[in-house]
Amino acid sequence: MKRLDLHAHSTASDGTYEPSKLVFLAKLARLAGLALCDHDTVDGLTEFLEAGQALGFPTIGGVEVSLEYQKTTHLLGLGVGRLGGLTSLLTKYQERRLDRNRRLFEKLQGLGLELDWSRLEELSASGQMGRPHFAQHLIERGYANDIQEAFKLYLAKGSPGYVDKVRPQPEEAASMLIGAGFAPVLAHPISVGLTKSEWERRITWWKDLGLVGLEVYHPDQSTEFSHFLNSIAKKFKLVATAGSDFHGANKKTPLTWVKDNCPLGLEVLDELKMALEQL
Repeated sequence: MKRLDLHAHSTASDGTYEPSKLVFLAKLARLAGLALCDHDTVDGLTEFLEAGQALGFPTIGGVEVSLEYQKTTHLLGLGVGRLGGLTSLLTKYQERRLDRNRRLFEKLQGLGLELDWSRLEELSASGQMGRPHFAQHLIERGYANDIQEAFKLYLAKGSPGYVDKVRPQPEEAASMLIGAGFAPVLAHPISVGLTKSEWERRITWWKDLGLVGLEVYHPDQSTEFSHFLNSIAKKFKLVATAGSDFHGANKKTPLTWVKDNCPLGLEVLDELKMALEQL
């Protein structure tokens, strides 16, 4: 059976392949379907969905929203319902991203680094401006030798130039996704940092917010932890999903990861749609 990948990134955020190229690669890899879930943006979805239609390949519009919550917590929104106002609702987060970039630019200048905003816009022309583009510019200006050094010296958390994101609370993000016809799924649950006993207590709270799924299969999660998450999903009637979290050259995980590491196919889309309709 062909496997379904519900988590990939394009050049609209921090991936290295354009949305349409992702569709071509997914079809070539003989996946059952692919969801584009760029960080806090839906800018690549039109190109992605049109490419899927042109190639006769199942594509699912999505988004990955960073939350103001413990450790690293992200919600996937998977477009299995009637798509509504997500684009307008996400505009404020894109505005926050621009504000963060402005503050980062000013902070780096305050450190004595001479940077050019117009050059940063050129470097990010195919997607949202982000720290990788600042890193490229720092290398161009001779302030770092490579991407890793640029982050270590200026851009990573704890470095002199770091500026944090402004993130929505889980309640706000879940409401936003549901209102736009996107099923909320907790991305890479391992990153939330809960113990197994804490999951039992916290999952009811997440369900009350409208959570309908768990990303049970993800490259950062061991087989043992995936088995545990699968048991949680069954016990609390959540839909199990799988995603490679593919970023192209920016991460080592291949787009074919789900073919060897999960048992899920297109039936998951019907399960998510039904769960969303029952909220």
